[in-house]
Formats: sequence, C-alpha cells, structure tokens
Amino acid sequence: MPEVEVSEITTLAELNESFWAWLACIYHRHKNRETGQTPLARFQAGLDQVRSVDVQTLQTAFLWREKRKVRKDATISLQGNTYRVDAHLAGRTLELRFDPFDLSQLDLYLDGHHLGRAVVVTQGRQRHLAVQRLVTEPPAPPPAQSSLDYLAALRTEYQQMLQQEAGQLHFARLLDDAQPKYTNPETTEEA
Repeated sequence: MPEVEVSEITTLAELNESFWAWLACIYHRHKNRETGQTPLARFQAGLDQVRSVDVQTLQTAFLWREKRKVRKDATISLQGNTYRVDAHLAGRTLELRFDPFDLSQLDLYLDGHHLGRAVVVTQGRQRHLAVQRLVTEPPAPPPAQSSLDYLAALRTEYQQMLQQEAGQLHFARLLDDAQPKYTNPETTEEA
C-alpha cells in the first residue's frame, strides 16, 4: 500500500499489472524462512493436490446475505424492493442470498436449506445501496512525485521478463522453415 499511495497509478489495469509484477519479480523469488522454498516452488510442488472449484460454488460463495422476517402478506423487502414468498413462510425469518449488483433475484434459505427464489413484486432499485455508492469514475491523477515510482519500475522489469521468457521471433526463420524445398527431378539438386 505505501508504494501504491506514492505511485502514479490511476487505473485498475495499472494496479493489477503492478500486483502481477510484484508477484513475479519479488514475491515468487524470495525463499520463505520456514519452508526454505520460494512460494512459486512450494505451489508447484503441490500441484497434484490442487482441486478446482465449480463455477456455481464460486458464485454462491460471493453472494451477500441478509435476514428478513416474512410479513403476514407473504412478502419481504430488501433495499426498497418487495418480493413474494410462499404463504406458509409468513412470520418466519429467512436468510436472503443475493448478488448486490442484481437485486432481481433473491435466493431464500431457512436453517441453511435452500427454499427457492423469491418473486419480484416491485423493484425500484437494481443494485444494493452499498455498491451503488461505489466510485465509478477513476480519480484524478496524483500530482507528480519527485521520487522514483517503484511500481512503474517494477512493471517495466516485469514486461522485460515476459519478453525474455517469450523469446524473440525471427520472421526470416519462420519463412525459411515454411518454404517447401523444391527438387529438380532432372538434376536431383535442390533449387
């Protein structure tokens, strides 16, 4: 964070590139005192233990949760929106799980068991207020610093490392390899 605060980063893309540069150029190269391995070597040694997560489980993990009591008319409200649930749930407290960027769908849970989805009755708000207030415009660039922008230098080093790993393309060699060799049947010499 201290380096980010004094750098000239103005976009999320620059922040992400700075993170990947730090990860590849700094973090993965230094040995851990306890394991005696670099983090990358440690990770690669355990690749056979890595399990992938299905998309549905991952999406469910990031849903927001709030509790609401079902009214007598079998409705609940969230962020000014009204939703209908089954009438037999009136008076019960349900857990709502939802994507804060899309309040058109609420999953209903009772004691950890999925009951289904609520039906939208009135929807005035598409997003949760907490995410609607997020800044959508990038901040103004910070004033120029007189000191070295460490993260900019790290991003440059990272780009050079990626170019070196990719190697250089020699287009002349590609053409030489792609050209079929012609053999003259009369002279049996290659042209």
